[in-house]
Amino acid sequence: MRQTRLYAAALAASLPLFVFAAPATASGAQRPPEAAIKAENARWAEAFRRGDYEAIGRLYTKDGALLPPGGDKVTGGGAIAEYFAKGYAGSKPDTVSFSNYEFYGNDQIVTEVSDADIRDPSGKLKFRGKQILIFLKQGGAWKLHRDIWNSYAP
Repeated sequence: MRQTRLYAAALAASLPLFVFAAPATASGAQRPPEAAIKAENARWAEAFRRGDYEAIGRLYTKDGALLPPGGDKVTGGGAIAEYFAKGYAGSKPDTVSFSNYEFYGNDQIVTEVSDADIRDPSGKLKFRGKQILIFLKQGGAWKLHRDIWNSYAP
C-alpha cells in the first residue's frame, strides 16, 4: 500500500512536467543550428592556427566584442584582430580546440557554452578554459557577437 502511494505521488509530481513540455514540443520548437556554429568555431580555430588575426576579426559582428578576463571590453573586428595580434606578437601561432558544447537558441541567435584548449606549436597545453559565445545570424551568415572566457583552475 505504501509503495502504491509513493508511485502515485511520483506520478502526480511529474504530471506538470508533461503538461508544460507537450506544447513546446508540439509547437515545433527549433533546435539551435549546432553544425553551423561548430563550422564557425572551426573557421575561428583555423585562422588562429595560421596566425591570421585579421580573419578572426572578420568573424565578428560589426559591434562584436571580446570580454577577456581581467581586461577591458574589446569592440569591433579591427580591435579584436589587434588584440590577438598584440597578444601573440613574436610567437608562432598556437592551436585551439573546442569541446563539451552546449547550445541554446534558434535560427537567428545562438549561445554556445563550451571548453577551449590552447596548445603551443609543440603541442604543450598553454590554456584550458570555458567560454560563452553569442552568435547572431546576419545576412545569412553566422557571426560572433560576444566572446567571454576564463580559465579553469591550474
